[in-house]
Formats: sequence, structure tokens, C-alpha cells
Amino acid sequence: MKRASEIGVKYDTKLAKYSSVADQAESGMNALILGLAFTLAAPAPKETPKEAPKIEGEWIVESFDGDGEKGPDGSVLFLFTDTKVTIKEGKRDKAEEAGYTVDLKKKPATIDIRPGRPGGKEEIVLGIIEVKGDVMKLCFTKEGGERPTEFKGNKDKRTAMITLKNVKLAK
Repeated sequence: MKRASEIGVKYDTKLAKYSSVADQAESGMNALILGLAFTLAAPAPKETPKEAPKIEGEWIVESFDGDGEKGPDGSVLFLFTDTKVTIKEGKRDKAEEAGYTVDLKKKPATIDIRPGRPGGKEEIVLGIIEVKGDVMKLCFTKEGGERPTEFKGNKDKRTAMITLKNVKLAK
């Protein structure tokens, strides 16, 4: 009779069991395959979230396109705080204030502007907004129309498009 070691069988005294060299190689391969499977199935590293565009600050009108006419470039200032926008036009004595809310998660981002009109009638001006660096595009429909879907002034749809430049970032 041959010894166990002569036919390729090992005795593991720690585990007190017999196993062949082929069994050991197979269990090592299984561990390798299992490790690769876990590596491939692991979730990809998350991207660092992009910082939300900064709307707050002073913005000067760079261009205006609405109702078929080109507007007062460079003479109108928008001052955005966290919930209000103040519009100062060189020709007017008094600035106009309005409340606003923005949803930056939508594509394109949306803005709802609530002008403070005399008489208490609440009106909501629906618009879209895009901020890239020191440039803001603001497109809205006048007089209660539907929210625009593209950044373009359109006389027939009563849509105005304003391009603004951030005063501090532009310096």
C-alpha cells in the first residue's frame, strides 16, 4: 500500500482533514474568482458633487431680446439675494423688487418671479435660468404665459431673453 504523500494527498493537522493538491488549487481559484466578482460588482466611486451655480450678487444686463426689440444693454442692474431680486434701471427713480424661487435640479433650471405689484394681485412670471461662471441667462414669458423651454426671445410667445454678467466676477 502506498503512503498518502506518495499519491498527492496531504494531511492538514490543523483542520484534521485530508485534501488533494487538486482540491487546494481549485479552492484557491474559487477565492480568486469570488474576489474579482466583488471587485467588479462594487459601486463606482461617486463623483464629487458640483457646486450649485451662484445666483446671489450684482448682475448687469449685457443684452436683452424681447418683443422683437433690443433692450437697454448695460444700463439695468439686477441685485439677487437669497429670496429677492431688485432691478435698478438708470431711467427710473425707484428700483423694482420681486421675490423669486429657483429649482436648479431641473433641466433647464427654472425660476419663478413674484413681482410686488400695487393692488395686491399676485402674479408669477415663469422662466428658465442658466448660470455659467460670470454669465447668467434668464428667459421668461411676460403676462402669465407658459414657461419657456429654450433660451430665446420670441415676440409671438411674449418671451424675453436677458443675458447678464456678474459685476464682481467679471472684474
